[in-house]
Amino acid sequence: MDHPHFAPTPTAVVRADRVEAVVNRSVAFWARHWLAGLNLLAGVFAFLPLLAPWLLAQGHTTLANGIYFAYRFVCHQKPERSFFLFGHQMAYCQRDLAIYLGVFALGMVYAVVRRWLRPLSWRGAFLLSMPMAIDGLTQLVGLRESTWQLRVLTGVSFALATVWFVYPRLESGFAEVRAVLAARTLQIERGAEGTSCGQGAGE
Repeated sequence: MDHPHFAPTPTAVVRADRVEAVVNRSVAFWARHWLAGLNLLAGVFAFLPLLAPWLLAQGHTTLANGIYFAYRFVCHQKPERSFFLFGHQMAYCQRDLAIYLGVFALGMVYAVVRRWLRPLSWRGAFLLSMPMAIDGLTQLVGLRESTWQLRVLTGVSFALATVWFVYPRLESGFAEVRAVLAARTLQIERGAEGTSCGQGAGE
């Protein structure tokens, strides 16, 4: 037995288009402001380990220990490879300090120069990352002991490779998303206007 086919009413189509338009605008908003959001997250992630020693110095042990515990998942937290503030160890090591603060600072710089900056090539990213890999690997296998200066320098080099390689490509991808959503939103709005005019003429 054939089932009857129910075509959507013009009103239902208009409502669906309006919902889609709202969703598209929301996605477009984040596509326009992705860098601000990412820099905010990077800043929070970079500065919380600096806050932990201050919290300990102020007697806020529970809050400080929560930060130290959370950052154990991303850092070895060895005292001999960490800086100290207010008489207490930071929640991440010297190299991670350079990486995370570097990503945040360079992300802020990228916000200014992104219109003119071309993406870093795979080869360039490899070359900028290699100093950290060599320094960390030779230290790990016991061939030598790195210094805080080398850890900071190689961490900043890796942060530069990350931001310069990844951020321009994110910007290009989000630009495509913005263009597609803008075209689709315009199409929906024109369709809604046409439907409204048709309904008005039929009344």
